[in-house]
Amino acid sequence: MAAITENDVLEEIRDQLESIKVPGAREATPDNTWSELDVDSLDLVELVKALEDRFGITISDDDLKPIESVGAAIELTMRLADSKEEAKA
Repeated sequence: MAAITENDVLEEIRDQLESIKVPGAREATPDNTWSELDVDSLDLVELVKALEDRFGITISDDDLKPIESVGAAIELTMRLADSKEEAKA
């Protein structure tokens, strides 16, 4: 898999937020917190599953706990995807 970009992850997050009917999903930015977007814990579970499926990663509960914003989710996803690619090399 080619290296993913911040924009790849942001677009996937926006797509998933839109699919779970989050108002303003298409305008979400890395600075937005989940509370600002009215994303609850069940929405976050759906989002995590989608990110795992799309990018072939596993996000543990411990990794997820400090993730309070779109930007933090992007950083975590990219870090896990990079680690996965390095392990393959």
